[in-house]
Amino acid sequence: MLLDVKGVDKKFNGVYALKGLDFSLGEGEVHGLIGENGAGKSTFIKILGGVYKRDGGSILWNGKDLPEVIRPEESRKLGINIIFQDNVLIPAFTGMENICFGRPYPVKGGLIRWKEMEREAAAKAEEFGIHLDLKKPVSMMTPAQKKCVEIVRAMMSDCKLLILDEPTASLSDKETNLLFSIVRNLKAKGTSVLYVTHRLEEIMELADRVTVLRNGTRVSTVDTAGTSRKELVRLMSGNEVADGVGKAGKDAEAELQGGAADKASGKGGVKQTVSSEAEKTDIQGAELLGTGADGKIGKTALEIHGIRSGDGIVRGVDLEIKTGLITGMFGLCGSGRTEFLECIYGTRKLAGGEVTINGKTTVRPTPSESIRQGMAFICEDRRGKAMIPAFSVEENMMLSSIDRYTKSGWFQKRAADKKAMDMIEALKIKCVGVSQPAKELSGGNQQKVVFAKALLTEPSIWLCDEPTQAVDVATRQEIHRLLKEETKKGKAVLYVSSDLTELLEVADEVAVMACGRVRKTFENKDLKPTDVLACCYEAEREENDR
Repeated sequence: MLLDVKGVDKKFNGVYALKGLDFSLGEGEVHGLIGENGAGKSTFIKILGGVYKRDGGSILWNGKDLPEVIRPEESRKLGINIIFQDNVLIPAFTGMENICFGRPYPVKGGLIRWKEMEREAAAKAEEFGIHLDLKKPVSMMTPAQKKCVEIVRAMMSDCKLLILDEPTASLSDKETNLLFSIVRNLKAKGTSVLYVTHRLEEIMELADRVTVLRNGTRVSTVDTAGTSRKELVRLMSGNEVADGVGKAGKDAEAELQGGAADKASGKGGVKQTVSSEAEKTDIQGAELLGTGADGKIGKTALEIHGIRSGDGIVRGVDLEIKTGLITGMFGLCGSGRTEFLECIYGTRKLAGGEVTINGKTTVRPTPSESIRQGMAFICEDRRGKAMIPAFSVEENMMLSSIDRYTKSGWFQKRAADKKAMDMIEALKIKCVGVSQPAKELSGGNQQKVVFAKALLTEPSIWLCDEPTQAVDVATRQEIHRLLKEETKKGKAVLYVSSDLTELLEVADEVAVMACGRVRKTFENKDLKPTDVLACCYEAEREENDR
């Protein structure tokens, strides 16, 4: 075995993140690692990468004991490389400069031999079937190209184990297929891959074996050829009844398989429960958040006329968002969806057009004014823009509403603590308390903190950009339910997602964006994925013919 882990423990503030973990991985194996948010996946890979020190247990690497304390650079020298969900590239550097950064530079006569470095990087990329313009700045690359740069950088050393953490979270279907081919090339050349994801269909397609974690312990390791997505959901959720599949497993599996059913029927339906206990908790949480008022569909909450971004990505968009509805927005990679939301909220400069929020019009929206007018923005870049990882759970929750807990210049700590605890209970956030640093939470629980921050501003309009990206099935359902409850209270939701199946499940109508413009808005009644995609491709064809 290349990697043999026995009884590994890790605690944070006295709470086990990993307890007695056993794990093994062979040479040239693609091994999947799955589990709900907070299961311990990120903690485990950070121990392997030298980010965290383990508190107990042993790790054998190539038959030799791995020291209890190991630095990240020592881990890389051993051949362990991690590519995290959030890229760690320098935007202003080129692909080649990022690939070579931190490596010894070839020098002759006191000068760095840049051409030689470029040839080495290009040769390594070609070896694994990666085709990139390495002279392009990373800031101008797509998410898939950035991921490829990180893979090439990892393979420039003697990489024996490549760990991919949610690698397809921000990739399109086409880009995902490219990544799959790269993973298969790595396997063919003898490199082991630990593939961490919430997307079970990717595990079934790529992995030889899969290990399921739950609450910091290993539940099972199975051959993917001998299991099913239903069984994996059952193992993750821990809900079991007489027929061997718990209600949570059934509901989650139904959601996972919903894409095929939707394509056949043309309809989308969101499962409303995960388990009877979860349903009970959701009802309590909904009461806390004020659910119960009947929302009226039809009133225009947000009106956009001819907005154009200063960088030319958004090119004159007209759109109305009504109360009581979830308006979905879909577009191919580069269509301008994220940039459009940033224009509305005020984080991207406008070159023209106007935004009307609840009857009040502005031509220069700002985030602070948008919040005051009742708008909440759940942005795609959670760790970079939606939260401050080093801040506590409570501090992050209060970022947009701290003025509500300030009296005569004094912060009302007791009132803020109570509200934060209420949110933790309502949204079922797994943490040791309000003072725990947000960076220690799982991705899904961090996303719940972001939603709690938005809820504390009491918004009437929600802008959501990939709100379920890289969260587990149960959390995804919880987010869907929360937004559905918001519309029942007469709130408006604009929901951007690159997952068309999900969009058809949750949205009441779907606006199609292509080449910086909204081309058409479909009512989600007997709407099929092919209808939406055909609109996207037709718009691109028209743009190319101009």
